[in-house]
Formats: sequence, C-alpha cells, structure tokens
Amino acid sequence: MVSASDQRDQILRELPELSPDHLLIEPEPRGTGPALALAAIAAERLVPGAVMVSLHADHHLPDQVETTFSLLSAAWWARELPSLVAIGVRPTRPATGFGYVEQGEALPRPPGVPVAALGLLSALGFKEKPDAVGAAAMLRDGRHLWNTGLFSWPAALLLSEFEEHSPETLAAVRAAAAGPGVDPELWSRVTPGVVERQVLERSSRLGVLPTALEWSDLGSFLDLYQAATAAGAADREGNVARGEVLLADSFGSMVDSAAGRLVVVVGASGLVVVDTEDAVLVCPMERVQEVSEVVAQLRRRGRADLL
Repeated sequence: MVSASDQRDQILRELPELSPDHLLIEPEPRGTGPALALAAIAAERLVPGAVMVSLHADHHLPDQVETTFSLLSAAWWARELPSLVAIGVRPTRPATGFGYVEQGEALPRPPGVPVAALGLLSALGFKEKPDAVGAAAMLRDGRHLWNTGLFSWPAALLLSEFEEHSPETLAAVRAAAAGPGVDPELWSRVTPGVVERQVLERSSRLGVLPTALEWSDLGSFLDLYQAATAAGAADREGNVARGEVLLADSFGSMVDSAAGRLVVVVGASGLVVVDTEDAVLVCPMERVQEVSEVVAQLRRRGRADLL
C-alpha cells in the first residue's frame, strides 16, 4: 500500500493485519505514476513475478462480488498476456470530471484466462477530463468508457514500460527507494505525473476491460450525494445532511455544516451547500463540475489558502 505520511498511523489502526513493512510512505505527493512505480519496485522485490492490482482508497465500489470478479478478470489477463489492463465502465452521463478510454477490438483469450472471465479489448487511447461537447460526443459514440483508474499488470512489466517511456522518472524513483525507506530529498526530485501520461498513453501493451461495475471516484459533490443516497443516508425528502442542519420544505439537496454552525435551507431543491470555517459554497447540484473553475479563479487571485 502506498500512502502519505500524515495517514500512516490511521491506516495501521484501520488495517492491523497490514505489516508496517508493506506500507510505502510518500514523503510528498508526486502523482500516480511515481507512486505506482514505487509500488511495483516493492512488489517485485517481495514477490518476483507479482501481479499488481491498483485501487484508489477514495473510490466507491459498493458491489463487492462484481468488484472482485472484475479485478480477478483483469489480473488473469494481465498475467497471461502479459499486459497493462485498465478497467473501464460504460458512461451514463457526459461527465467532464472523468477520464475516458477508447476501446478497440477484442483480444484473443489465452489458455490461462478462464472462460468465465470478462473479455479484454485493445485500448486505443485516453482522453482526460474533456469539455462538455467532447464528453457528450464520447457518450454518443459508444466507443469510450470511463477510465476508473483501476488497473492490473505484472509489476515487472510496468517497470519495463516505465524504463521505455519514462526512464527519468523510474531512475529517480529507484534512487529514492534504494534504502530502507523513501528518501525525502531524493523523492522531491521525482517528476510528478499520472501513470496514464507517463506510461499508459505511450504503451503498446495496453488493454481495457469493460465492466458493469457500480463505480464512482467520489470526485464531485454529486458523486458524494449519490453514494450517500445509495447507502441509505438520505432522508425522506432525498436530502443528505451532515452537522447542525435545518431543512424546511427542501428536497434532493446535500448540506454539510463542517464549521459547526447551524445551516438553514428553506424552500430549495437540488442544492449543494458546504459551510466551512473560511468559506461557504452554494451551488446547484447539476453544476457541481464547475467548482473546478472556482478553484482556478482562487489560484489566480492568490488565495490558495482557501483550497
């Protein structure tokens, strides 16, 4: 497992079965590319020939049976081809906050992949967070899947692909991980980046596994609202509230009183209201993707302290 230093103690409390030696600590975030290269180095060192599965701790995957089946299918293909396998989900809306992967032709099934396993397709490329027009076009064409960020590959294959496509990144990660831990000074020299850009977009060994997963990356307030509703956290009017909140004649809203003050919403529907100590957000649920523009404006104004 790879995580940040400020989460180490909490992880070990939540997962007492996890050996501290198997928890890789990033001194600072450098993106999914270096993090997964670090994990692959450790996996290959511990178990030569290991097949990795890459999961995000903040994703919502409520169906454990379907999730396990999809991950096993991906791991079988990754081991037997071998290949870099991206797990995809059929898009249900033109989401601009997700990445997309274009699917190609079905790949021949090797003898070691069970007949019951999901089929693998060639992957023709990624498109990261398109605009509204592009997202709508990809929803219509039926060739694109949401890139869930869930992957499987042999650790050695990922490292060889890094060696071919991002050798400077791999060399820097290896140098930082050469000792018993991750050297903070050497880690700070690792070029940040996501694994899609550093390796997957350039690799000829990439496949995509279409799945029927119920999945969300919890990347927006709409995703959080839908996940909370699915978990039964909404009231009879479809509102999800946290903290000291009073709702009157209001429906289908998400209200979070993180600052501890009383937040009152009267006669509204489909709102997101988040009250923190230093800022208040009020936004229609259907426009939550536009919060990224607010973040950009705050950065331009030099108010990163509010982010």
